[in-house]
Amino acid sequence: MIKFSKLDEVEFKRYMDFMIPDHADEITRNFNLTKEQALEESEMMITDMFKDGLATEGQYLYNVVEAYSNEKVGVLWYSIIPEINSAYLYHILIDEQHRGKGFGTKTIEKLQSQLRECGVKSIGLSVFGKNDGAYRLYKKLGYSNTRISMEKVL
Repeated sequence: MIKFSKLDEVEFKRYMDFMIPDHADEITRNFNLTKEQALEESEMMITDMFKDGLATEGQYLYNVVEAYSNEKVGVLWYSIIPEINSAYLYHILIDEQHRGKGFGTKTIEKLQSQLRECGVKSIGLSVFGKNDGAYRLYKKLGYSNTRISMEKVL
């Protein structure tokens, strides 16, 4: 069983310090951008999405916590878009030592349940093309492709 707990300011800074370069690495691996270009793109996008830090309206950032031990096992970031009664899952990260134990599945199932209770009708997400593990997890949980982007480097 898991629970969600809000990040505090120190955890938020630590998450941003991790997320911006990690996202840039994904951009570099998946698109034809240099590391420097990807880092600039990542920083601009993520800082814009959290323009008021943790107080940014519509952005939700939680620690994923194993309920019995109270141990943090990961992080979850999503937003709710009330105009279309939908949510968007930006990032789920289960810490390396806790992977393969069902925490990713439990996190998404809990999020879906909470969103359903709030009247949210759908949840969207994007998966980088080279993230096979995430793709398999989402497919297993019933997510379907709504678009496919393709590229060929010349």
